[in-house]
Amino acid sequence: MTDKKVELLAPAGDYQCCMAAINAGADAVYLGGVKFGARAYANNFSQEEIVDALRVAHLFGRKIYLTVNTLVKENEMQELVPYLAPLYEAGLDGVIVQDIGVMKVIREHFPELSLHASTQMTITGVYGAEWVKSLGVCRVVPARELSLDEIKDIKTQTGLEIECFIHGAMCYAYSGQCLFSSILGGRSGNRGRCAGPCRLPYTDERGNRLYPLSLKDMYTLSDIPKLIEAGIDSFKIEGRMKSAEYVAGVTSVYRKYIDQYLSMPNAHYQVSDTDEKLLRGLYIRSDICHGYYEKHHDKNMITIKEPGYSGSTKDALEEIKKKYIDKKMTLAVKGSASVFAGKQALFTLEANGISVTAEGDEAGAAINRPLTETEIADRLSKFGDTYFSLAELDVNTDNKSFMPVKSLNELRRKACTALENAILEPNCRSLSPDDTAQITKSDKTDKSSRENALAVLVTTKEQLEAVFLFDEIKILYMNADIFLQNGVDAVQTCDKQCFLALPHILRKRSYQYLETYRALLETDFFSGVLVRNFEELEWLHSIDYSGQIVSDYTIYAWNNTALSFCSEMFNRVTLPVELNKKELSQLSSAVPAELMVYGRLPLMYSANCVRNTLEKCIDQPQRQNVYTLTDRYQNAVPIVQNCIHCYNILYNTVPLSLHGQLAQIQKRGYQTLRLEFTLEDGRQTSDVIQYYIKKSDGAEPDFIWKDFTNGHYKRGVE
Repeated sequence: MTDKKVELLAPAGDYQCCMAAINAGADAVYLGGVKFGARAYANNFSQEEIVDALRVAHLFGRKIYLTVNTLVKENEMQELVPYLAPLYEAGLDGVIVQDIGVMKVIREHFPELSLHASTQMTITGVYGAEWVKSLGVCRVVPARELSLDEIKDIKTQTGLEIECFIHGAMCYAYSGQCLFSSILGGRSGNRGRCAGPCRLPYTDERGNRLYPLSLKDMYTLSDIPKLIEAGIDSFKIEGRMKSAEYVAGVTSVYRKYIDQYLSMPNAHYQVSDTDEKLLRGLYIRSDICHGYYEKHHDKNMITIKEPGYSGSTKDALEEIKKKYIDKKMTLAVKGSASVFAGKQALFTLEANGISVTAEGDEAGAAINRPLTETEIADRLSKFGDTYFSLAELDVNTDNKSFMPVKSLNELRRKACTALENAILEPNCRSLSPDDTAQITKSDKTDKSSRENALAVLVTTKEQLEAVFLFDEIKILYMNADIFLQNGVDAVQTCDKQCFLALPHILRKRSYQYLETYRALLETDFFSGVLVRNFEELEWLHSIDYSGQIVSDYTIYAWNNTALSFCSEMFNRVTLPVELNKKELSQLSSAVPAELMVYGRLPLMYSANCVRNTLEKCIDQPQRQNVYTLTDRYQNAVPIVQNCIHCYNILYNTVPLSLHGQLAQIQKRGYQTLRLEFTLEDGRQTSDVIQYYIKKSDGAEPDFIWKDFTNGHYKRGVE
């Protein structure tokens, strides 16, 4: 037997699923309430249901984690503390969080509450994990795309608890880095409302109608030994939108094999055909894969053909229902009773090393027939709707006493209540009025220079050369890959304030380039750096970087708490692209901010490669490689293969352009307005820059916009 311990973490979309998970052997359950959870279309839990779920879970030594893993708007932040307060007092074991503003509020108001960094935070390595650890996070749910090697690094170098998915549906994109559903239909994945456009069919460049963005479901039952030995602390099952039968069935099978390996780690490990068949029949998409643990990407992970669900047999579902859903789990207790005439009746209950004694009414002397031991035991054994069951009971009596049935029933109730309270007491907390005080609204006094200065971000050398022709552009973001592709020759003397734009995704495979980036930043050419994720921020801290640091919109600041926090780390903060103009106006103007007014929005970043799936890997890091899919409305969806860092960027079919709202935006005032170039050639880059320069000066450019979108500036997301 090994001394390793692994938590099995099950999902619950409603109360029945929660009880099914506990009955089936889950060590912990993660669930969402009516607010702030990333499964807005699950049934979810009322506050009363969460409190009751906590009571039941703690009686059986299990834990409950609450998903507070959406990005939160400014007008919602005042609801956060009142929402969490009663759950905190009831012993909530942890919260799974994406929003850094939410994280800051929880740490300040609920200091004893365990903070878990959601997979929505896109933690892809040791640097990002170290950064969230500095915020008080005790557990990280890293990106699902990480290999076992990368997971081991996080565990050994940070000491954080690691929670990883082991079963269920998988997103094609890095979680937290997907705007696909948001941009196309206003249903944001960052708000728990993803419509799943990646599951739709697309036409490839050869005219084939396929499902190239639809991942197979994860199945790792055969990999349990490897995952345990990698140091993963919590094995997470996906499925808060799934049925109680799914939750119970999947949980019970993984419970069996985790326990089997932990008890006999040196024995031959093998999954039975019966158990595998059961799992594959519980609402799995048409096929399964083993995730990214041993593969960076793989065409065999993709459905390709139309995905569907394999059905479960009626007998299998009935068996699961009978065993884990209809059956009520109880905690075995030992009892002893004392009933003597002229003395108060006593009833002692003991469970899990905890013992309580309840005092009842005074027993009277029997006038006719005294109570027998059997009769007393019978009355005290009827535990009814409690979660206790008597394993054994000792009754001591003088055989001369009598008590009414009502008195014995009340004695039993008092003892059960006392035992429940004693078991739950260590989990309960109390709050002071200061703890639940309202969140202080940020100072909106303008402390920044609101120049509406035009900044340009370029991705290619051709775009860079076009920008150098415009003296009016004083701020220039340069894609770091330009220098990896073209060497330092891409750098030339100019009078612009230049920033090195780091990769959208930074993982271990890209650490080989960090010294090159560092060398570039140490030149006089660069005034600062644009970071896209927390990995890069912590890397800059690790090298004691002293230049300017600007955050991109992928480091989300949806509320003033997050924005204020970001202002402590960044010289300038790029505002989110999912907020509308009213929501943007609610953000404090005291923070130096940047707003993207032109650019093709990335719908998602993915580790899997569309070209590799549909053709083959070309591995051409010296150029920007583009593959085009066509959606059901005959729109061309461009997908860039970044072969340097091995990720794909799927872009919107048309660029964002807020030229029609520019005058209004300028009145609001931002330090910087950004033009971002990705797929444009040199001529297109020049045309757009020239247009915005004239428009910014109040002139009417001689240019007609055809295909563009206002993005979320007018509509926003729910």
